[in-house]
Amino acid sequence: MKISNGNMRALVGVALMGSFYVGMNNIHAAEKKTTTQATTFNCTADPTWFSNPSMPTEVKQSAGPGDSNFCDFYQFSWQAFAYLMAPSANNPQVLNFEDTTQFHELEVNSDGTPANSCDAQITGKTLFVRSVKPADGGTEFVIPERIGQAGGGATIYDQNKNVVYYDVRFGKSLCDVDSVKTQMNFPGGTTELKTAWKVLGAGDDQSKFITIQAQIGSDKNPTTLGMIGFHIAIATPNHPEFVWATFEHDVNVPDCLAPSTTNGWSFTSSTCATALQNKDILGIIQCSFNNASKQTSTTGSPTEICRDYPYGSAPTDLKYAENVGDITSLNNNVQPYLNGSFAILKNYFNLGALWVSDTTQSSVIGNQRGSLRLANSVMETDFQNVNLTANFISNCFGCHNYTGTATPSSGKNTTSGSLSHIFDDIVAGSKQCMDVQASQVLNGQSQAQAQCPSTCTGSSKYLSWNGQWTNQDAKTGQQLPMTVCGCCGK
Repeated sequence: MKISNGNMRALVGVALMGSFYVGMNNIHAAEKKTTTQATTFNCTADPTWFSNPSMPTEVKQSAGPGDSNFCDFYQFSWQAFAYLMAPSANNPQVLNFEDTTQFHELEVNSDGTPANSCDAQITGKTLFVRSVKPADGGTEFVIPERIGQAGGGATIYDQNKNVVYYDVRFGKSLCDVDSVKTQMNFPGGTTELKTAWKVLGAGDDQSKFITIQAQIGSDKNPTTLGMIGFHIAIATPNHPEFVWATFEHDVNVPDCLAPSTTNGWSFTSSTCATALQNKDILGIIQCSFNNASKQTSTTGSPTEICRDYPYGSAPTDLKYAENVGDITSLNNNVQPYLNGSFAILKNYFNLGALWVSDTTQSSVIGNQRGSLRLANSVMETDFQNVNLTANFISNCFGCHNYTGTATPSSGKNTTSGSLSHIFDDIVAGSKQCMDVQASQVLNGQSQAQAQCPSTCTGSSKYLSWNGQWTNQDAKTGQQLPMTVCGCCGK
């Protein structure tokens, strides 16, 4: 029987380290409010996040000028989440993240090609199911952001046998392609959002979910979907690498090595949760945890899922105690303010966040901070086993590469660094052009003809070379040790 990497880690952890992990990671809905880590670390919540919601514009610098501590980043993440989940001032019937005057929805045409997501109308599909991610960060992307269309690339199913849906939204500033593509980094305030949704059915308490009504496929009757996962990526002036944060619903899945209960999970059967709790190795193997495969139906066999790394951290990680302590104490400290329209957020928790320490340097693992093994159980199910020593580290920066500001001639985050896959989608869908850095310096037209077509499709399969290339800086005319190829939406 095939054992996935996630299964292997669970087996090794249960057999060799179970007693240690039980003490450290026995966290679920109740534990996220009463964890022992919170007695050591006290990352405080600001009541104005809920009484007067506002989108944060910068990470605080509580550790001194130019220096933010871990708590600052988690406060930034929770403040952003609170704003996005607050009723819109423009239309109180929707939440801010649903407000199309603030955020566009990423659209694709019926054939899977990118649609124009920046026009005034929604003419393409906006709900998708995720297809399997590539095994490394160098594989070409599938629009949009490696997620397939509904019914065409299903990967995970809940215990009611319904597929999980996703949508992608982004701040309207990304539609100013001409301005963005001339810059080294995305301007402060650039925001990208990705949300996971499940069909609410038998055993689901709708009052505990943020919900939307959606028409699924050919079914003309609206289906109620409940939010189960939420990715937030926000660039700030001091952090052009984006602060990457993720939230989950508290009944999604148990921890692989220390489930707090065996019942009531959306993506784990009581039988498989019991196998985890009893450290039943044969049962764990038979459950085939975190083994998502590409399917073609919107209903299918439930995917058994457990969380590999609570809060995206392992005890051997840099500043593990501070990271987990700040996350869990802040999750606890926001609770008194979750009243009124925010009461629904009592059912959600921050899983972690990721950023870089020195923005002048690139996003290599030694420069990353926060939840180094960050993966949302319902959004990166089969990528949770994050190995920090592997060639491809499957956390946020494994797929979203950042080039430090000290090396402006060797990378361009807005178009060439793979930092934002969504921007590629926007450019392709609106049939615009951008410069993409080639893998080597080109010195003639014949070299460009050989290299540039693959440079464009390597950024997005829906971009093609327009015949233009240069080794000069577009603004200054300065000769640079790099080549960019002109790439346009097909």
